[in-house]
Amino acid sequence: MSYFSQAIQELRSVSVSDYEEHVEDICRELDNETMEEGGWPPAFFTEILNLLSDPKFLSVRTSWNILLFIKKNWDRLSPSEVLALRNILVAAFDRFGDFTGSHLVSKILGEFYPDDETLSMLRTLSKTASSPARELIPYGFETLAKSTRDPTLRDSAKQEVKALLKDNSEAVRREAALSLNRIDRST
Repeated sequence: MSYFSQAIQELRSVSVSDYEEHVEDICRELDNETMEEGGWPPAFFTEILNLLSDPKFLSVRTSWNILLFIKKNWDRLSPSEVLALRNILVAAFDRFGDFTGSHLVSKILGEFYPDDETLSMLRTLSKTASSPARELIPYGFETLAKSTRDPTLRDSAKQEVKALLKDNSEAVRREAALSLNRIDRST
């Protein structure tokens, strides 16, 4: 059995008592194995997508480490994997056991998918995501604004952040103000 298959089995073993501590180690080893092998087996990424769709896995405090693994290995993703991943990330956005997962989703969406579709997805999440994950939506818009080369999209993302300055949640308003400040400083 390859390490990739073994890692997926271990990541599915949520019931292990010290599981949370193992997730980070498994993801670190996956990263090492990916570098040594120059990639991963064809079915492996489908298993990663399945994990990111599993509420039991996502609820684990350290599940965000799989996102870090993906981000570090972004250049290894095929166009079809990149396409499949975006919708999975949006669906998982507010289901992580730790806010770091939502933070990484915001960063990945804004950085690697700087387009109108992501703008629309973030706009929807700003209305539907549960807290505390919703507080990270301004960061997604900020990252999108800073990553895009399209000035119209950049302005639209900035306008979305400005709209969040009037959100009902004080925490969202606070994060929107911080994001707006960082966008303004980056221009």
